Amino acid sequence: MIIARHVRLATACLAGTLVLAPAADASLLDRLTVAQTHRLEAGQFYRQLRKAPPVAGQRAGVLPVAIDRELAASFDYGDRAAALQPIVDFAQARLAAAEGLRVLDAAGLPADGAPRVYVGSAAGDLAPPDAEQQASPGDVCPPMVLHAERPSASWAEAASALMAREGLTHLVVVRVSVSQYPKGRRGVFAKRLLLGTGYEVPVKFLTAEDKLMQVLQVTGLVVDAEGRVLRAGAEGVLGRDTPFKFQVFDVEKLLDDEALQAALATERREDLPGEPLALEVAIDNLLAQLLQDAARARQPLP
Repeated sequence: MIIARHVRLATACLAGTLVLAPAADASLLDRLTVAQTHRLEAGQFYRQLRKAPPVAGQRAGVLPVAIDRELAASFDYGDRAAALQPIVDFAQARLAAAEGLRVLDAAGLPADGAPRVYVGSAAGDLAPPDAEQQASPGDVCPPMVLHAERPSASWAEAASALMAREGLTHLVVVRVSVSQYPKGRRGVFAKRLLLGTGYEVPVKFLTAEDKLMQVLQVTGLVVDAEGRVLRAGAEGVLGRDTPFKFQVFDVEKLLDDEALQAALATERREDLPGEPLALEVAIDNLLAQLLQDAARARQPLP
């Protein structure tokens, strides 16, 4: 299967055309690329951005979890840090308990310039400007996309130094965010929301199929010893739909405090033994997917 891809380049404003010698093409394009946007097919939430062996079994560390920087600066959720912080704390504690993963202090890293990943609808509020270029003529709704931003040179250099000091080969960066996902169909009449690895939830029948749903998610990426992003993706925790009576007016309901609190108390995976919190499973599966470590994955039995 061929997946359409668009790569955004950051270059200086120059008059004329830049001509590359063939041997220099790959290395120069790699240096100029600041972000990549990829189309995701239904049920796909991750992308391998560089060829590399799985991180499973290697020496990986994880940086402190934080709220996604674009979400923190957004109009809709910029003032919700207090409500989101308990979810950040839960994620941090879960990762700290993960076997074979060393928790690190980010004090030596620049405050700005960390790599970032967006996973959500191409029409989402935080989607990059080029996301809708991933749409195909046959799409009923804008597709899901993954947009990965590479770190700044100073961040990558500091991260490489940190890994060298700690004897690590990779870093894992995890963020808590809110995105928007499209609804899908299950059979002829039923609707569903695909949230993550082996996880979907039903959607009420009386809903506009073309209206996006708000999704609480954990996003993540893996950086190698040279500060390069190897793999990125996200796991959805819960989704909430706007009541139908408001959808006809093109109004969208945000995740309220009740929904965020549900992630820590009542939103559970009833399809898994013990009915664990969906947030707990999302963090475990995020780590399993990023490290490509099947032993960590938590999915329902077939």
